[in-house]
Amino acid sequence: MNTPALHIQGLRFRYSPGEWIIDIPELMLASGEQMLLTGASGSGKSTLLQLIAGLLEPQEGTIRIGGNDIFAVRSAARDRLRGKSLGMVFQTFNLLVGFSAMENVLAALMFSSIPRREHDARARTLLDRLDIIRRDARVEELSIGQQQRVAVARALACRPALVLADEPTASLDPANAAGAMDLMQDLCREQEAALLCVSHDPALTARFTRRDSLAAFGRPAPV
Repeated sequence: MNTPALHIQGLRFRYSPGEWIIDIPELMLASGEQMLLTGASGSGKSTLLQLIAGLLEPQEGTIRIGGNDIFAVRSAARDRLRGKSLGMVFQTFNLLVGFSAMENVLAALMFSSIPRREHDARARTLLDRLDIIRRDARVEELSIGQQQRVAVARALACRPALVLADEPTASLDPANAAGAMDLMQDLCREQEAALLCVSHDPALTARFTRRDSLAAFGRPAPV
């Protein structure tokens, strides 16, 4: 059996005593698989992605990305694992303001296992693939749709095992949203990266054959 891109087991998280915000007995994504996870605002979707990325630590459970336990390492070692295995697309893009589109993608490549001599070519290829012609323009000079495409290029730059997308269309108009999702899903398929998208946007439903709600994973908290 091939190693899953994502394997969650017995994951539980809460910010304070009381009800579990995240309670997932098991969730697995194979390489290249794409899944939409839905839930209302405040249901814990972004919290789950932060847990998968190792930015929050759970009270219980394990998360493996490409077979590697994200919580088995800390500090710089976790940063390296995250940079090598994980891509992220945020609702607000989180691009480096004042830096060019090219520099934003190169910044992501600094944490990858791709040889440094290949970084420029890799960044150019991705930006060309996503029709970013003004590679040297500062990201704040680009349109919102172009900024989202730069964010997609940055997320896929390191050839990650897994891409996390947090409400990726929330800041876009319908035309730009459809285009950005097309490109992100196509690139993930080309690179055989798994994609976990969390959203409450009903327009995304038809794009995914595997769909579930975060609430469906829940189980009653202990009394």
